[in-house]
Amino acid sequence: MKIKKKKSLRGNLTFEDVLLDTLPNPVYYKDMQGMFIRCNTSFAKLLGTSKQKIIGNSAYDFFPKTVTDRHKIIDKNIMSTLKPYEDEVYFISNKGEILYFILNKAVSLHPNGEVAGIVCVMNDITQRIKEKEFLIQQSKFAEMGEMIASIAHQWNEPLVELSAQIQKMQLYYTMDKINKDKMSDFVNDSMIQIQYMSETLSDFRNFLKPSTLKKNFGIKKAIRDIFDIVGKQIFYFNIQVIFDFEEVKDEMFIYGYENEMKQVLLNIINNAKNKIVKVNESSDLKGKINIRLSFCNDYNLIEIKDNAGAIKEEIKEQLFEPFFTTNVNGTGFGLYMAKIIIEDKMHGKITAHNDKNNAIFTIKIPKSKEK
Repeated sequence: MKIKKKKSLRGNLTFEDVLLDTLPNPVYYKDMQGMFIRCNTSFAKLLGTSKQKIIGNSAYDFFPKTVTDRHKIIDKNIMSTLKPYEDEVYFISNKGEILYFILNKAVSLHPNGEVAGIVCVMNDITQRIKEKEFLIQQSKFAEMGEMIASIAHQWNEPLVELSAQIQKMQLYYTMDKINKDKMSDFVNDSMIQIQYMSETLSDFRNFLKPSTLKKNFGIKKAIRDIFDIVGKQIFYFNIQVIFDFEEVKDEMFIYGYENEMKQVLLNIINNAKNKIVKVNESSDLKGKINIRLSFCNDYNLIEIKDNAGAIKEEIKEQLFEPFFTTNVNGTGFGLYMAKIIIEDKMHGKITAHNDKNNAIFTIKIPKSKEK
């Protein structure tokens, strides 16, 4: 009887191995100590090694320590709650290519109901992520007109200052009053203006770069970076910007894609600015944009409010649809991509509603669980 049971068990294990190896998805099993006790061929291929070399080792032998530390905490929580867990991660292949996966983790139990370890099935979403990144970059280019106009405003003052400095030096030269000190002052003052212009271009280049990896970043700093580029243009139109950060004394950290988050904020702020400018063509509105940060349970809240009139009820449901726009020169792409970035890539929520004659866009982003 014992021999038959052993043969039956061995046959079941062989069948399971064959079944696992037919799956295109990488699959692995870990015990309670985090050691790999089983995996399929797809997982071994992903790591660029054999199944034999994976079994008996831990994730620390194959993945970066920061990632492994994070999932060690996640696994511990899963085993204590017995609840499944889904997470989006990236993996750098042996060829240097960034691959993206959805991890679906669940607890494995012994026949007596005790926890045996963790089972994980990985779903490759690299192609989907790359397609979205392409659309997001296209959306960024749609914002370039606004960005270039902002840079023109940013550069106006330093160019005027440089022009004055050069004329002053020419005057000193004709009066034969140039000396070492005056030349040094001229160079220093000129370099300050040139440095400012250079930083503006650097901010613009950084904005255009795609954020390929999630990371922790401060939302206050992200807002400051945006206003370093577009602030002068907004103030040029006499629009008052109110930063309501009273509830958030320190920095508010978000785990996600920094440049894409900036793109969302920039789009909403630019939309508010353009609405105010349009209203001012036929009335004398003292334009205001209010940016408020706050907390709510497991979420960080960002609210952007403008006083250029409520959103019409008949278009409210269409705001985030592709190619819908009320702007003659608009692409109808900005708010649609904002929804993709916030809800699909960063697992948050973006909505729009009215408060009397004010339009409010609310962004909810999960609080960072990273240390």
